Amino acid sequence: MKYILIGGTFDGLHRGHREFIRKAFDTGGRVLVCITADGMVKTKPRAEKIERYEKREKIIKEFLRSENWLGRAETVKIHDPFSEGLRPELTHIIVSKESRENGEKINLMRKAKGLRELGVIEIEFVNAKDGEPISDARIRKGEIDKNGNIL
Repeated sequence: MKYILIGGTFDGLHRGHREFIRKAFDTGGRVLVCITADGMVKTKPRAEKIERYEKREKIIKEFLRSENWLGRAETVKIHDPFSEGLRPELTHIIVSKESRENGEKINLMRKAKGLRELGVIEIEFVNAKDGEPISDARIRKGEIDKNGNIL
């Protein structure tokens, strides 16, 4: 059975996040959803506007519940982008273009520990109505809404 690793800040749980999570559940049997701790987001643009971890986790769990995925999911708070990727039972990781490098680093770390490498699945960004990727940074700037509509 596939056990998929995904991770992110998941601020605002926009359409791109939802599609990212859907891909994980469409691909695998179980999914480990890693949510960044508040300390990891301090360097992001407009970090002061990012929702606190507890709120982001609650929204993710509500989304998982609404899709009937709670039984197949585990959510975990992460303080670094790599340690959860060393779980031996994981089989795949889903990444975006911007996070592919972290997936490759996880595989190097796994190899060094004698663990099998994860299958890397790269997904495309979901675009807003203007053809540019939906991102929480663009939403925080007030350029677009959570569904990619131009503001």
